[in-house]
Amino acid sequence: MLEEGNEIEIKCPKCSPADETWHEILKQGQSPVAKCMDCGHAHSYSIPRVKTKTVKVIVSQMGQTIVMQTLLDETERFFLEDEFVADDMLTGEVTPIVITVLECGEQRKPSAAVKDIDVIWGRAIDEVTVKIAIQQGETTEPAELKVPGDFKFVVGQNVRVGGKDYPIVSIKIRGGSFKSRDGDYVLAKKIKRVYAKKPYQGRRGRY
Repeated sequence: MLEEGNEIEIKCPKCSPADETWHEILKQGQSPVAKCMDCGHAHSYSIPRVKTKTVKVIVSQMGQTIVMQTLLDETERFFLEDEFVADDMLTGEVTPIVITVLECGEQRKPSAAVKDIDVIWGRAIDEVTVKIAIQQGETTEPAELKVPGDFKFVVGQNVRVGGKDYPIVSIKIRGGSFKSRDGDYVLAKKIKRVYAKKPYQGRRGRY
């Protein structure tokens, strides 16, 4: 709660009528007054009330589905692939997610204002499971790794699975594109699958 002596960003009618600047609150109540910290002008101000809406958020996390209720600003707009932190009103738990579906009535839209959204579907990105395909000749061994969503997988570097290192040859990104040049990297939360190579062991133990 704002009190006298606190600071607030609002427009100054004297030196900054178009952009917000920092002010010191001089008086609270029905007719609050603040002083511009740039020009020293004291003036009354008002803060418009923000309309909020409770939106259902359905989160896919590590093979499980979590249903949350989160309070959002009705004027805020979301897009598919946006990242935000869902704050459950009932449990107080917060979960970083990436939006995968925006349900507005019976339609699914690529973007929408909160006032039109009924359900947000998302994928948790604080910790994710990345699928690994380890190839040797015509055979492929599947594996999985649980890592933080911001963990980097780099083409040309090794990925450690089951205590062994396997060089990454390509990475498939969610949406269908690939990264295959040495040095290319993708964050775990955006990966569909990592392709690695099983080293060939010759007679002298070389690749």
